[in-house]
Amino acid sequence: MGRREKPVEAAEPALRRLAEWLREQRKEAKLTYRQLADRTNYHPTTLQRAAAGRSVPSWKVVEAVVRECGGDLKTARRKWSQANYWAHVPHPSRTRRLRAPRRVDPEQVDSFADLRRAMHEMRRKADWPSLRELDRRARDRGERLPSSTLALVLKGEAPLRKPVFLAYMDVCGVKEARRALWAAAWDRTNNARSPIPVNSRTYHSEFVRAMQSSSAGTPTDTLFRLWMTLRTNLAAERDEGSAHPAAAGREGTDDNPSMLV
Repeated sequence: MGRREKPVEAAEPALRRLAEWLREQRKEAKLTYRQLADRTNYHPTTLQRAAAGRSVPSWKVVEAVVRECGGDLKTARRKWSQANYWAHVPHPSRTRRLRAPRRVDPEQVDSFADLRRAMHEMRRKADWPSLRELDRRARDRGERLPSSTLALVLKGEAPLRKPVFLAYMDVCGVKEARRALWAAAWDRTNNARSPIPVNSRTYHSEFVRAMQSSSAGTPTDTLFRLWMTLRTNLAAERDEGSAHPAAAGREGTDDNPSMLV
């Protein structure tokens, strides 16, 4: 009698379900890992890792196990796709996932969060190329998609610029007609943002208000835009005021950029 398997270690629910289901398939087929290895030409350790839940196994390993155990390949593909999706989708810092993957309609998009979910779906359909691979493809086209920047964009921790969005769709193989719909969705979402305040004091108050409510869901795009525009506006006011003697009297006020950087 073989040793008892250790409990599934997966923290991600979808990965845990996949690992537990693979174990059930093997037990129902009454096969040991060594017997399964002889039939699939995979090492027993590889098969054990696939059912351990520490990482997402390749589809070829899952397919071989399920096929030899007489399981349903459609169910296997669905469970593997779910686990693979959540293994690749980056989560914003200190947050947990709140919704399952879903198809995003470009004509109904109304937020940058929707655009980012669409980017995850585009990457999934492209068989989850690594961020380095996406940057390599972009370089081949004379563009750039630095992996570090793209990681922050996908997490929602850096603004989604249109050139980045367009280049990303291109390297993920999105068809031209579809890219046009998504480009229009980006324009519509960007144009729907709230008007920008007109002076640095207004920027400052808007920024403070946004920071105070950020835990309630203020988009990172909004915070970053306010911060950058506030810095730019304050620098312009400082340069303009430096030509006047009265400028010295403003040091230490709320409009001093050194207090905000």
